[in-house]
Amino acid sequence: MDSEYHTETELKEIQKWNIKDAHNLIKRLKKIWRYKCCFVERWKLDHIYKDRPILNLELHTAGYSGNEDIIKALQKHKLFWLMWWSKTERGGHYYFEIDYYTIGFKKVRLFAKENNITRQYVSKVKDKFEWIKISHGKRLIRAVGKI
Repeated sequence: MDSEYHTETELKEIQKWNIKDAHNLIKRLKKIWRYKCCFVERWKLDHIYKDRPILNLELHTAGYSGNEDIIKALQKHKLFWLMWWSKTERGGHYYFEIDYYTIGFKKVRLFAKENNITRQYVSKVKDKFEWIKISHGKRLIRAVGKI
C-alpha cells in the first residue's frame, strides 16, 4: 500500500477473493491493516467439535477510515461474512470465527487416516497439499491434486 488509504482495486480484490483461499485472504488483510495491534488472530478448539481448531479473528478499526473501508469490503463479500462473522461491537470491533473445516481443511492425522495414507507420505509430497500452520508444529491440510 503506497498511499495512506486503500485503492478501489485492493478493496474489490477483497470482495471477490475465493473463499477456499481464506488463509491467504487473512494474510492479505493483515498486510494492509493499519495498526497491527488491532488485528488479532487466536486459535481455539471448537466448543462443539472439540478436535476442530477455529481461528478467532478480531479486527478493530481504531477509528481509521482505511480499516473501516476494509470492513465494508468484507461485508460485501457475502460468503465470507455469512460463514464466519460472529459479532460486532460498537466502536468498530468485529469478530470472526473461521472454521477451515468448512472449506476442506482437516488435521493431518485425520486426513491421513481417511485417505489410508501415512503422515510421512503427506510430508514427502507437500506439493499436492495446502497447509495452514496452527501452532507448535500442528497443521491443517487440504489436498489440491490427486492423492
